Amino acid sequence: MILARFIAWGFVLVGLLIVGYNGYKWWGEINIVVQDPQLAMSIAEDWNDTTTQKALTKVETEPNAKPTKLETGEKIGELIIPRIGGILPIVEGTDPNSLEKGVGKYKGYGTVAPDQTGHVVLSGHRDTVFRKIGKLQDGDRLYIRFKGKIYTYQIRKRWVTHADDRTVIVPINRPVLTLTTCYPFDYIGDAPDRYIIRADLIEVKDDQTQSI
Repeated sequence: MILARFIAWGFVLVGLLIVGYNGYKWWGEINIVVQDPQLAMSIAEDWNDTTTQKALTKVETEPNAKPTKLETGEKIGELIIPRIGGILPIVEGTDPNSLEKGVGKYKGYGTVAPDQTGHVVLSGHRDTVFRKIGKLQDGDRLYIRFKGKIYTYQIRKRWVTHADDRTVIVPINRPVLTLTTCYPFDYIGDAPDRYIIRADLIEVKDDQTQSI
């Protein structure tokens, strides 16, 4: 009888430790995001303009410029979303360790960095960095601070697809941005679907703050 009680209390203690550890990690990941609406909105005077803007067809690069080698897990820029008042760190890679540090830039077939013409794909957890992503609407603007430039994107469409949909991360021959996260947002466990946001590049300008 006493042994059974010790075993039961042991399970309870282990359970509490697991819950506490996961809660600690979740709290740390949530606090990676800078929730400062005023600072986020200062990225551009016209951040609230949802009028459809003409998309750029390419990103201008220096002749013979080679892509910068980015190390997995390192912070490479920031994703600024004025509509939800968030400034999110972007890290290279979408492995579990990288996603604990911020929004992960997918690296692999069909994707590029913001300073190249093509498909930029950023992924993040729905319960940490992308907790408020469902509030975004078509026409909202997204800003990426990367290597001394500010890349402005405008949301064109949003949709939900299955987690195994391979048509989302594909090569695109013009500069676009895709955000992906798990869906439904309030699902407990491994969510079966993905929430997708697709945006076109509409402007590139020098970053006057040089914060990265």
